[in-house]
Formats: sequence, structure tokens, C-alpha cells
Amino acid sequence: MNGVETTGKTQWSKGLLITVLAVVFVVGSLVLFGRYWMAGLMDQSQKAAAGKVHVFQFDYYYEPRHITWRVGDRVTIALRNMSDTHWHEMVIGQGHVNVPSAFGPIATDFTRDFWDGVPVTISDARHVDNLVLNKAVATFVGPKPNVVTGGDFSPTLQPGGSINLTFTVPNKPGEWEYGCFVQQYMHYMAGMQGRITILPAQ
Repeated sequence: MNGVETTGKTQWSKGLLITVLAVVFVVGSLVLFGRYWMAGLMDQSQKAAAGKVHVFQFDYYYEPRHITWRVGDRVTIALRNMSDTHWHEMVIGQGHVNVPSAFGPIATDFTRDFWDGVPVTISDARHVDNLVLNKAVATFVGPKPNVVTGGDFSPTLQPGGSINLTFTVPNKPGEWEYGCFVQQYMHYMAGMQGRITILPAQ
């Protein structure tokens, strides 16, 4: 009819195809990057969090990405590795120890360990690959994880692992960072990092 053969198949016009691809791109971008955008919105209204703070480790990011504490508050970090395949750690510090590479400096650790001299009670340790204490003053409740030496304070959790760290926020106000430096620092470079704001005591 009028020179157009119809076979029962849907004919896609160029405009419709471009529209569908644009929608797929937008939805895909929201899925990939939406968690960072939402976390940024939550950062704006976050207040000092005393009590239990849940920190979830994913491949390759943390939730939340920003935590606010106040000096003197009693806090428990309930750290959970949500990955099915990767080991993850949580190091808290300031400044960076960098090594040169063909792609520029790579952060390998922090120059200042948040936990230096901080009394911490470690409990509910499950599937902990290892725990570096460094200069933290640790007390253990329940099974003691595999304690190793070298580096800043950091629990490294196996897939599905968990640990609780209970402490009084020390008099170290300012901006701190947390990150995962496993697999030759690749997790940190991939974006597995977050911020801690410590407010002065009231």
C-alpha cells in the first residue's frame, strides 16, 4: 500500500530510537550515580550522631559517605561488609601517604591515625580477616579477631563480616577521612572513601 510493505513488525523511526536510548542512558546514570547524589543530599542535613552508627561497605563505596560526631559523645561504629566477593577495611585518618605512579600520586595510607591513643571496645567480631590495632587501646568482648601489626588501626572484614567499635569521641575536632586501601589501594582509588566531621564539645 502506497509503496510501504507491512509485515507485522514494528518499524522504529530514528527519532523514537534516539528517545529510547536517551531514556536508557538517564535511567542507567541514575542507577550508577544516584547513590552518590542521594548521599550528597543527606550530607546537607546531617547532625552529630551519637549512639550506634551503621557503616556499610559495598563494592566500592561506603554508606554513609559522611558522618558527624561531637567530641565526648559515646559512639559505636557497627561496621558491616555487604560484599559477596571482596574483603574491605576501614581506616580513619588525616593527610595522605602518597607513592608516585605513571598516573600521578596514589594515596596508600593516612599520615595521622585517628585511633592513636583512643580506648576502643571491640565486640561482635564475625568473619574478620585481620585487625591492625596500631596505637589504639583495645578491649575485647567476645571472640578476639586475628590481630596483626603494621599500618594504621583497621579492621579488614571478609565478605559478610562485621565488627562493632565502641569509643568516646576523642578531643580531635576537625575533618577526618575514612577509606579502604586493600588490593594495592585500588578500592580507595575507585571511590571507597568517606568523611567524618568532628565538632568541638558543647
